[in-house]
Amino acid sequence: MTRVHTRTFCCCIPVRAGVILLAIMGLIGGSGVAAIGIINLKRSEGSKTASILQVIIYLLLAIVAIFGLIGGITRRLTFIRVYLTMLFVHLLFSIGSGIYAIHRNFKDAPKYIADCKSGSQEVGVIKVCNDGATLLKTFMIASFILAWLLESWACAIVAQYNKQLADEERSQSVMKDTESW
Repeated sequence: MTRVHTRTFCCCIPVRAGVILLAIMGLIGGSGVAAIGIINLKRSEGSKTASILQVIIYLLLAIVAIFGLIGGITRRLTFIRVYLTMLFVHLLFSIGSGIYAIHRNFKDAPKYIADCKSGSQEVGVIKVCNDGATLLKTFMIASFILAWLLESWACAIVAQYNKQLADEERSQSVMKDTESW
């Protein structure tokens, strides 16, 4: 049986361990963000559509992570391929819904600022409301970009583990003819 080189990321962490850790983080993070989104959905007045989309996207991430966890633990190529495909599709949906949420935030910002000011004409109140809206926009954009970068990196790690498992399966199916000499 031919030995297959174990792939790593971050110089020394095996991709299998990475897939298992990513799946656990996806399960915890996806369900946590979805729970927070559901709580915030009850209090939000503006863009409920964007909030509902985000809740659905992160619930799907939690479900997708289950495939990765099972595939990583059992070393099943089929589960890893399903996980990789679903993770990539999730990334695309996450980018689309994130862009929509950012758009809604920018569109609803004047309403939030007006609600914050509550009719006050004081310069300090106006500045605080404008600065708060700007800070929220900045934080939202940075959060989405960071999440997208991390999920892209996760796709790369799972793709490497997919290749490693495929190589292992190929090497197990190779028969050596030792009697030819």
